[in-house]
Amino acid sequence: MEIRQLEAFAAVYSAGSVTSAARLLDRSQPVVSRQLQDLEHELGFVLFTRTRPQVTLTDQGREFYEEVRNVLAGLQQLDSRTREIARGRPRPLRVAANMSLCTSLVAEVLGRLERSKPIFADKMQIEIAHPGEAAGLVEDGLVDIGISSLPIDLGRCHLHWSGQAPCLIALPADHPLAGNEIIRLADLATYTVITMSNVSGLRHRLSTALLQNTETSPRRHIETSSYMNALALVRAGVGIALIDPFTAAAFAPVGVVYRPFDAHIPYMIGVITHRDRVLPDEGKRLIQAMWDYANEQIPHFTPGDLSGLPTIPQPFAVSSGQVSDTL
Repeated sequence: MEIRQLEAFAAVYSAGSVTSAARLLDRSQPVVSRQLQDLEHELGFVLFTRTRPQVTLTDQGREFYEEVRNVLAGLQQLDSRTREIARGRPRPLRVAANMSLCTSLVAEVLGRLERSKPIFADKMQIEIAHPGEAAGLVEDGLVDIGISSLPIDLGRCHLHWSGQAPCLIALPADHPLAGNEIIRLADLATYTVITMSNVSGLRHRLSTALLQNTETSPRRHIETSSYMNALALVRAGVGIALIDPFTAAAFAPVGVVYRPFDAHIPYMIGVITHRDRVLPDEGKRLIQAMWDYANEQIPHFTPGDLSGLPTIPQPFAVSSGQVSDTL
């Protein structure tokens, strides 16, 4: 198979039709159609269900697209890197993390380093990856360092460090519970709760903790994929949210306060690299700086072992009393 065939396939999927893909690629429609037909013939299965004017991926086409996407991303990266080599520029440090960790841990640590000794001389790449995707990007050589919520399948990745810290409750500053030192599950009554929809295993723990039925009716619930949206909803007085400790440490919106929760709901993270690739010195500095930040700035941060599990299952005391069992 040829690269131009793969480009045609990806473009048809992205644009939704052969006509739109042809415009996107600056090729004629017959050429794109022929490239797609030749690719299907070579593969031995149909990629699209044709329902004019749109096309839809078949089940096999969807599986094939997941592979093609990585190949094309690697080729684009190769093209960019080739141009940099020609200009004598070093390879940029490449990092991937989920949105929450990119905008909290990674950003805060880079800010620290910029004020002391910058981590990179020319260029750095930061990718937003859904939970669980960071390990795949590291394995495929698309990034040097992955920062991910745990647990994940490490595959060929090396876990440099891991740790956990308890999630916090975000409330409107004028909320009746805002004056409490600790928010207890029993205090939540019928308040609307806001949870994240894409935080790996944390989603189950949030549901276990916050979405229990009250004696009278199910608790009202909003699910969102954006922690910024969750905090905006809290500030607007729509409900309360359970927020990971790294976001809470980096963002304190006006009108929002954070309080400990009496149920220990740990947010677990790890920093990974490929076990068979040499990490540049700036990457080692960044990994160490993130470890230092987590230990210094995240309340009740507890290191994990090489499997990513916490070394102490229940390490926290909140105020004068112990938090309840880990969920």
